[in-house]
Amino acid sequence: MRSFFSFFCLTIAVASVVHAAPPSREESVFLFENRKLTVTLPEGFGWATAKDEDGMVNIRLADPKDRVSVELRFLPDPESRMANARARKELMNEMFNEFVGTSTEKAMRFEELQPQTGAGTYCVFTDASLVGKTTFPPGEYLHLTTGLKAWPGVVAVFRFFSRDTTSPEYEAVMKMLRESVHERNVPLK
Repeated sequence: MRSFFSFFCLTIAVASVVHAAPPSREESVFLFENRKLTVTLPEGFGWATAKDEDGMVNIRLADPKDRVSVELRFLPDPESRMANARARKELMNEMFNEFVGTSTEKAMRFEELQPQTGAGTYCVFTDASLVGKTTFPPGEYLHLTTGLKAWPGVVAVFRFFSRDTTSPEYEAVMKMLRESVHERNVPLK
């Protein structure tokens, strides 16, 4: 039987046919209202962007060894509500509470992301059905890290699946979320 986490990961894996990637590099994409996002990709990670049915930009990242699979969705936050830690936790509870029941944590343990720009909150879930296993079937991951990163006018919703939370790939994604995923001013024409 496939784990609960693998079901959600399957949508990422299928949609994440990403391009082979050179060492770390910067990528940019326009979000909305002429807002340009710049991301410094972790070394070796592939990247794909798409707009969802609501017209919101989604970014998918994956490492070539299939240890980490990342999805980011960018939403407008014109009133900057998500700058408030309580508002972030409430939204995360609405969005990610479904993972609590199948996790070993049995609760959402919020941690502050402490990004260089803006504010952020995340939590990690461990798939109870995979604890103690040393190998995982393709598309199944032991951990799911979910969270929000906010800066004036924008909130990035992220979730990423990983085999562990101490690998260089996991740390590279956390570093990307803390130090990158930000806007650069676009010159007016």
